Amino acid sequence: MSRIALGLVGYYQFIRGYPMGPELKRSLDGIAWRHNVDIKEMNWGPVAIVQEFQASKIVYERVVLIAAVHRGGEVGTVTCRNWVGGELAVMEVQNRIFEAVTGIISVDNLLVIGAHFKIWPRDVIVIEVELPDDVIGNMVLTELEIHRHSGEVTAIGDRPITPEAQNIVDRIVACTKLAVDLGVEGMDDLSPLSVDDLNPLADVCHNQLVRDCHRITPLN
Repeated sequence: MSRIALGLVGYYQFIRGYPMGPELKRSLDGIAWRHNVDIKEMNWGPVAIVQEFQASKIVYERVVLIAAVHRGGEVGTVTCRNWVGGELAVMEVQNRIFEAVTGIISVDNLLVIGAHFKIWPRDVIVIEVELPDDVIGNMVLTELEIHRHSGEVTAIGDRPITPEAQNIVDRIVACTKLAVDLGVEGMDDLSPLSVDDLNPLADVCHNQLVRDCHRITPLN
């Protein structure tokens, strides 16, 4: 029986209506897996996740990652992808490590840094859910607006999941079961995911700092 790591990249356990939230985790926990599956809540930076894999004595036959991404596709789309990697310049890898240590959760950075430190097995499948970057903030603001008008006093994130979001959860679970059970060779509809498909780094000040450092002349 194979040992498989199933990682939830950016899982929010306190937002019930979010497709990457508690309803998804509950569904995954209820599956009678055909293999030994370790479900990992990857809610922290990629560097810490890589270090956890490095420290572990467990050898995984494959890794399946579930992550929310925003690549400009139709919202709610669930895509199964096979990480095929590729070559990145040393400074591009370093920039992703630099961003990762700030605590930014990014499946793209995790894939690149994991490949750099050679933690991935041959089979790495990513279940991507197309969701806008501001989806969580908008959900919270919507709940606050409802509370303001209705006068309800309830916890933020406790509203029932919508049928649309539940449908996304169901699609994620279906794709994940196939990925865990069959692996790369058993799935016919996998799309490749290479370094050429990754989102650019966040346009924040630390990248400017790195560029500025290159322009500083060392003291003799």
